[in-house]
Amino acid sequence: MKTKTFWTVLIKILGLSIALSSFTVIPEFLSTLYVYYVNSDNDDYFEVSLFLVLIVIIYLLILRLFVFKTEWIINKLKLEKNLEENIDLNIKASTILNISIAVIGGLMFAGSIPMLCETLFEFFRQKDLFIDFHNSKWILAYIVKAIIGILLFSNSKQVAKFIFKKTGEIDN
Repeated sequence: MKTKTFWTVLIKILGLSIALSSFTVIPEFLSTLYVYYVNSDNDDYFEVSLFLVLIVIIYLLILRLFVFKTEWIINKLKLEKNLEENIDLNIKASTILNISIAVIGGLMFAGSIPMLCETLFEFFRQKDLFIDFHNSKWILAYIVKAIIGILLFSNSKQVAKFIFKKTGEIDN
């Protein structure tokens, strides 16, 4: 495996991990933003909304750069020039990315199921209507996160092929 391929796969894995963490961070921020709007008597909604848009843009930028523009990051950080020799791995880059996507999907699923169960337990214990339950948005967020985790885990090969196809890179 060439060092460039190693760095490409490593950066893609890091980018996917950061991008998928947005499924937790952005709903938490939206929840905080909602509480701020409801309980705040300030009129600085524009600044808070601008901050939310900025966070979403940062996550999209990370996804674009780390997953689809890894070549640019490797060139700017000069990662290829620090390691001259090849890495002795007889595994294709798509196989490493495939395994990594499956692991990330499994971790997403494994992390969301306990939180979903805890929130559902709290919901059934309080006997509220789903609309009146104050954590109903978290139930939906955990369900979506679990579904995405299962889909990544079960379709990791197709996701890896899609990433390599979109970037136009050769599967080494």
